[in-house]
Order: sequence, then structure tokens, then C-alpha cells
Amino acid sequence: MAESATALVRVEKVTKRFRQGETTVEALRNLSLTVESGEFVAVMGASGSGKSTLLHVLAGLTRPDAGGIFIDGQNVSAMSDRDLTVFRRRRIGLVFQAFNLVSSLTAADNILLPLFCDGATAAGGMLDGLLKRLDLAPRSHHRPDALSGGEQQRVAIARALAANPALILADEPTGSLDSINGQKLCRLLRELCDEQKRTIMVVTHEPAVAIWARRVVVLRDGQILTQFKTADFPDAHALAAHYQSVVEVKAGAEVGR
Repeated sequence: MAESATALVRVEKVTKRFRQGETTVEALRNLSLTVESGEFVAVMGASGSGKSTLLHVLAGLTRPDAGGIFIDGQNVSAMSDRDLTVFRRRRIGLVFQAFNLVSSLTAADNILLPLFCDGATAAGGMLDGLLKRLDLAPRSHHRPDALSGGEQQRVAIARALAANPALILADEPTGSLDSINGQKLCRLLRELCDEQKRTIMVVTHEPAVAIWARRVVVLRDGQILTQFKTADFPDAHALAAHYQSVVEVKAGAEVGR
């Protein structure tokens, strides 16, 4: 695969296998992908296509069985467990559907938790900036159970941004939100990409989420089925129609073999 001088993420011929009873399943099969610095990419695919597995190997939450993962110039797949934990805490921001906030901590303390784990003793200026940017300042002293779903997700995003990571990875980040808050979250992610040049990868099955990205990567059976730019489509409905047609054409071709 040709290397790009501006690539922040390089996935090189990655394979990941899982055991299901006596059967071995290849969740990723010799997959290669490049993401440029400052790019917003959505990864789509049916359940079992490998999209969440791709995010997990990028985050170092699971290791590939073959191939390499390079992020911000570092070979993540070759790191020791300790070095990988430190790298992930400092250079990768993770946002999950379930928020994963600590119930006993305030919103502010949840945001600062990764920095405290890394030995930081003060981060007031950074925290104030995040609280203002994500419209959380009036709720900073509330615990998660006193926050709405949208507020909890914004806290999770602020926590992911706290260490100024090179890469933000989000796994179905709108899955626990209603449509209005889901679209607000998508708009926020796009603004972070456009205004702060953040590099963002979002795993989703929703065209209404994918349309906010700049590029969509479609996975099927652990491989890249196709890729396309969202600028080629006027809205989420058009993107959804294209996505469905691509999947159906591929399925028809396989049946016809």
C-alpha cells in the first residue's frame, strides 16, 4: 500500500480471528486502510462486518493476528501492554455508545480522569475550555445520573479530548441518544474536525451519522467493500440509497458465482 506523508493512521494487511466454539471466524481479513491527519471517516457495515473489530484493533483494545497498526508514526501493534496503555491514554480518545462514565464522579472529574491517571495535577485552563466548547459549564459539578443522555455523551467526548489525542475513535456514539441529540453530536464531531483539525473515525450503521463524515468506508466480511466521499450525496437519504445498492450488487454478484 502506498504511504501518505500526511497519514495519521495506517492499517497494513491486518487480520483478526476469533474462536466461536470449534469454528474460527476472520473478523478482519488482510485489511489495509489509510486515514489522513484531520480527516473524518465513518466506517459502515452490517452486523458482523468487522467494523467494531477494526476500531478495537486501532485502539489497541485487541491485537491483530497479522499485519500492522501505525498511529501517529508509532507501531501500535508491536508495543508492550504497558506502552500501549500509556500511548492509548495520551494519543487516542475513545467514545463509546454506553458513555462509560464513573457514576461517583462529577462531570468535571470524569473529564479529568485520564489526566489524573497519567499523573497530571492541574488542568484548569484546559477543562474550562472544554466545558465552554461543549456547553457543559453549568453542569460540571453534576454526577452522571443528574445529566441527560446528550450531556453524558458530551462529557464522554470532553474526556476523550482532554489529553489532546492524535486520534478520536467513536463506536456507535449516537446509539443511546434520540435523533435530535444524535444529530447535535454529529455536528459537534464535524466542527471538531473542521475547526480543530481533529482526526476522527466513527463506527456506525446509520447513514444519518455517516453523512457528517468526509469519507465513508464500507466493510463486508472483514474486508473493505467500497469507499466514497459524502460530498457526492446531497443528504443522508441519498447516501443510504447508494450504500444499499452497493451492498445488494455485491450480494447479487456472490450469488451469481
